[in-house]
Amino acid sequence: MCKLSNPRALSGDTAELQTLRTVCGICGSCCGMTLTLQNGSVIAVDGDPADPYSQGNLCFKGRAIIDLLNAPDRLRYPLSKTRNGKWQKLSWEEAFDLLSERLKTIKNRYGPQALAVHVGQAGAGKEFTHYVERFCNIYGTPNFSTLGSHSKRLAHILTYGAIPVSDYRNSSCILLWGYNPTRACPPLSKQVSEVHRRGAYLIVVDPITTPLAKTADFHLQLRPGTDGALALGMLHVVIREKLYNKDFVKRWTTGFDQLCDLIKEYPPERVSEITWVSVAKITLAARLYAGSAPSCVTTGIATELQANGFQTNRAIAILQAITGNLDISGGAIFPPVAKLSPLSADNQSLDKKPAVGEYTYPLFKKYTNQAQANLYTRSILEGKPYPIKGMVVTGSDPVLTWPNTGEVRKALGNLEFLAVMDHFMTETAQLGDLVLPAATFLSRNEIWRILISNDGPRLGLAPKVLSEEGLLTDWQFWNILAKKMGYGRDFPWLTEEQALNYRLKPTGLTLEELKDKPEGVKYAEWAEKSYERKGFDTPSGKVEIYSKVLQDHGYEPLPNYREPIESPLSLTCLAEIYPLVLTTGARNDAYHCFRCQNLPVSHMQNQEPMVEVHREKAKELYLQDGETVVVASPRGRIELKVKYTDKIDPRVISIPHVWEKANANELTDNIILDPVTGLPPDRSMLARIIKKE
Repeated sequence: MCKLSNPRALSGDTAELQTLRTVCGICGSCCGMTLTLQNGSVIAVDGDPADPYSQGNLCFKGRAIIDLLNAPDRLRYPLSKTRNGKWQKLSWEEAFDLLSERLKTIKNRYGPQALAVHVGQAGAGKEFTHYVERFCNIYGTPNFSTLGSHSKRLAHILTYGAIPVSDYRNSSCILLWGYNPTRACPPLSKQVSEVHRRGAYLIVVDPITTPLAKTADFHLQLRPGTDGALALGMLHVVIREKLYNKDFVKRWTTGFDQLCDLIKEYPPERVSEITWVSVAKITLAARLYAGSAPSCVTTGIATELQANGFQTNRAIAILQAITGNLDISGGAIFPPVAKLSPLSADNQSLDKKPAVGEYTYPLFKKYTNQAQANLYTRSILEGKPYPIKGMVVTGSDPVLTWPNTGEVRKALGNLEFLAVMDHFMTETAQLGDLVLPAATFLSRNEIWRILISNDGPRLGLAPKVLSEEGLLTDWQFWNILAKKMGYGRDFPWLTEEQALNYRLKPTGLTLEELKDKPEGVKYAEWAEKSYERKGFDTPSGKVEIYSKVLQDHGYEPLPNYREPIESPLSLTCLAEIYPLVLTTGARNDAYHCFRCQNLPVSHMQNQEPMVEVHREKAKELYLQDGETVVVASPRGRIELKVKYTDKIDPRVISIPHVWEKANANELTDNIILDPVTGLPPDRSMLARIIKKE
C-alpha cells in the first residue's frame, strides 16, 4: 500500500487529484517526472515539461513506475530461509535482530574483512551509497563495492586529474563512442539529434547500428573489443597530418614525443585490419573530429567492459586533449561540482586487512576506495587473499550481472550468510538467507546534480512523494542497522532530512529550499580553460599523456593496444570451433536497468531472450527468424531465439542485456580482467550457434 507523503489534498472519502513533481530514480539520467495521485495512489506518470534538463522526456521505464509500485510479485515483507529451504515471513524487528546477530558473528569469528557489501544502481544521485560506505568503515570491512564507470573515471583522473562532461549544445562535432543515449539517456539523445540537425557533425563508433548511427555523418562499425586500436589509429592520423593543437600540446601536455613514437605502430592500414573499419573511414573521421573544433567525445560502458578498457579510455582522453578540446565551450568541460559534507569515516578495524583486489589492482583501490567485486568469487571459493564468509547485497543481482554466472552462483551458495535487499525475489535473492523488501525512489529524498544544463551546473532534490507501507528506503535500512549494531554515535541522524541537511551544509542550501525549487538551483558559473589559472590536477599540472603514476605502479605509461584475449586473431584454433565474435549487454527500451524486467507492461512482457544474427549469416547457418538455438562459448551455453538483423557485421552476434531465462553471463569470463581496473571483457568473446535438436 502506497500512501501520499503529504496528504494535504485529501478530504473525506474522496480526494482531489494532486500533481507532484520529482526526479526519476530508475537510472542516473535525472529526468523530471510528474505524478498524479488520488487517495494516496499514483494513477498517472508523465515527463515534466518544466524540467530544464529533460524537458518533458520520460522513457518507458520511468512511465512504468506505477507497475513497479503495484507489481504482484513485489516483495512486501522480510523473509528468512528455514533449514528446509522454505521462506518464513519476519517482522522488520526480527529481520534486524537476525541480520545484526549474523554480522556480529562473522566479525567475531573471522574478522570484519570477512564481510562484503555490494551496492547496485541506486538511481539518481546514488546518495545513500555514502552511508553504506560509512557503515562498512565503522564495521571495519574494506570490502565495499558498487557498480560504475570505473575504467573511464580512472583514465580521466590519471590523464587530466578530473572527469569532464560533453557540452553537446555548443559543439561542432559530436563523437559517440560505444554510447547509445537513445537507450541509455533519452534527453541526451534528443539533444544530440537537435544539434546535429542544426549543422554539427556526428560520428558514432559502435559494433551495432544504433538509432543515432543511422543518421550519423560517419558510423565506424568496428569489431567488438578493438576500440583501443581505433583510437590509436585516429591519433596516428591527427599527429601525422599535424591536426593537433600545437600550442596546447607544447604548453599543457607531457609525453607527446613518446606518443608520436607509439602511434607509428598504428597506421590506418594496420588498424583497419584489426578493427574491420575501412582506412578511408578511420582517416576521414579523425580529420573531421580534429578539424571541426569545438568537438566533444562521450564514451559508454562498452569501451570499459574489455580486457583493455582502461587504456582504451586513456587513448580517447588523449585524443580529446591534443586536439585542444578540453574545457572549452562545445568540448569536454570541467564544470564545478557542488561540495557536500563528506561521509567517509576511518576504517575502525584494529587489524586492518587489504580490500579484495587491493594488491592486484592498487590504483583501482586508491582512486575508488573500493574492493574489486569481480574477485569476490575467488575470495569465497579459494580464500584468496582471505575468505569472505558473508555478504550484503542491495539493489543488485550478481547472479545475473556479474561475469561467469556458474561461478558466481557457486560462490554465493558457499557463503555462510547472504542478505539481499531488493524490490523482487531476484536470482541472487533466491540464494539468500535473508531477503528484505526495498521501497522505491519515490519514498526517499534524493540529492541530484546535473553538470550540464541550459544555464550551468545545478543541484536539486528529488523529493519524497510516497510512503510505502511495510517497506524501508535504503537510507532507513542502513541507519537502523547501524544503530542496531551499536554504531549510533557514528550515525547521529534521527531522520533522513537531518542527514541530507548535514550533506548540504557547505552549499548554504537546505532541504526545504530545494523542495521549493523542483528544477534545481544553479550553484556555480563555469569559465573556460580553468587550467590556465590553476593547471590540471595531476602531478605535473599538465595533461599526462605519459603517466608516471602508471609507470611507478608497473603499468604501461602510454595507452598501448592489447588484442582481446579471446578473438579470431589471438586464439585462431579456438576460433575454428567458436567462429563468431559475441558482444553482450546492448540495451533496449525496456531493460536498460534490469530491475524493470518484472514489470507487467505489455511492451516488456512481449520481449523474449534473443540473439541478434545478421540475416545473411543466419541464412548461411540455415537459421530461421524466431527459431530457438543454442549459443555456446568455452564457458557455457544458453538457449535463445534468433532475431534477424542488418545492424551488425555478419561475423558478430549480439545478446542484449541480462535476461533471467537466458543469461548471457553464462557465456562470459572473469579470469582475464582489465590489468588496471579489474573490469571483465563482457563485450568481446568467441561463440558459436548450434541448431537445437
